[in-house]
Amino acid sequence: MLLLSACAEAPPPTVATVAPGVTLALSAAGRGAPVEVVQLVAADHGDDTFLLEARLSAGPGRLLLVGTDPMGRRAMRLDWHDGRLESERAPWVPDELPPANVLADLMLLFWPAGLVRDALAGADLVEEGDTRILRRDGQDLVVVRRGPDPWEGDASLDHRLWHYRLSVQSHRVAP
Repeated sequence: MLLLSACAEAPPPTVATVAPGVTLALSAAGRGAPVEVVQLVAADHGDDTFLLEARLSAGPGRLLLVGTDPMGRRAMRLDWHDGRLESERAPWVPDELPPANVLADLMLLFWPAGLVRDALAGADLVEEGDTRILRRDGQDLVVVRRGPDPWEGDASLDHRLWHYRLSVQSHRVAP
C-alpha cells in the first residue's frame, strides 16, 4: 500500500504503476467474481506500520472499499465503477498511498491470475503453489502468498522494489 512512484509522468487514472515500467490496468477490478469481505490489513514500510479495517464489496463492473483506522475513523474510500476510480482519504493518510495502487495491490493479492495477467504490462505473473510472483527479467518485484481461497484467511504481499509489506486477514460476509 505504501507506494512510491518512480515514474516522472503519472499514468492515467485507469492504470496503476506497480513498479517502474510495469503497469496494471484497473479495468480488471470490475471483472472478478462477486464478493463481500471484511479485512484486517497491516501495512509495514520501514519502521512504520499502518493498520486498517476494510469492508470490500465487489461485483461485475464495480468495487467499493471502505477502510477505517483502529479508532473507527474513516481512512479511505475507493469506488471503482463505470470504468473510473473515485477516492476519498483522510488528511492523515500518507500521501504515499495512491488510490490506484491500493486497488492494484488488491488485484495482485486476490483477483484470478488470468485477469491479472491480461491487465499487466511490463512484467510476468508467475504462480508457484500458494505463491504468485510479479517478475521482470528474472527479478522478483512483488511476492504474494495466499491460500486456496484468498477471501477466507491470510494473504501477504511483499513489494521488494518499494520495500513495503501487506498482511491481510479476510473473512467473507453476507452482502
